[in-house]
Amino acid sequence: MLRIVADLGNSRLKWGRVDRTGNVVESLALPNDDPEAWAGAWLRWNPAQRSSEWAITTVNPPVAEQFAAFLADRNIRETTWYRSAAEVPTRHQLDAPETAGADRALAVGAAVAMHPSGRPGLIVSCGTAITVERVGPDGVWQGGAIAPGLALSSRALHLLTAQLPLIIPCEAPPPWGRSTRPALEAGLFWGVVGAIRELLTRQAVGLTPTPWLVWTGGDASILASPIAWEGAVVVPDLVLNGLAQVAFAWKPSPNPL
Repeated sequence: MLRIVADLGNSRLKWGRVDRTGNVVESLALPNDDPEAWAGAWLRWNPAQRSSEWAITTVNPPVAEQFAAFLADRNIRETTWYRSAAEVPTRHQLDAPETAGADRALAVGAAVAMHPSGRPGLIVSCGTAITVERVGPDGVWQGGAIAPGLALSSRALHLLTAQLPLIIPCEAPPPWGRSTRPALEAGLFWGVVGAIRELLTRQAVGLTPTPWLVWTGGDASILASPIAWEGAVVVPDLVLNGLAQVAFAWKPSPNPL
């Protein structure tokens, strides 16, 4: 039986195959609103129509309903859904875990599992929203911060102003521009980088020794590059790794970075 983990977000659907050892060994990202793309990808992954078991996390109820129908149409009945942090066994100090996304808890759990006990940590997820999470030296998730991501900030400026174009930076631009487009790129990119840097600096206060840092999300690579942090790593499949750990009892060995 195939074991599949899926992360259904606000912009993308990402799924991965879990091997017999519990590792995510193959993954892909798809539009979250294109069932035809889902169907084509699934056919390529499973041409023999083998039975499969799915574990899915989502922060997008309307698309989740559509995806559930997609799975049912293919007679995929073995599905487990994780919608809030309250449904994930990540240790935390949240006041209302039922209002926090399961994806946040899964990312924290996977990042904590990568490191030896006794060290605090920080996790930055760069998707539609930017989240920065704080983990104490005991491995407990203490909470975090949520801010608009690059694409969301760009869309807001485009939709809520009369003349600003829709621009989503794909690489680090110069910090100023001599016309509207490069000025907008500079403001968007360096504004988000500045927000992340400030949140990391403030959340690291009181954490000793120096916290480890894990980045994830579609924009992680470009946003991490300007922020110097010793030992920081980008883990594209962090949420999927956490989902595999929770749903399929994967217990990774500590891997000090």
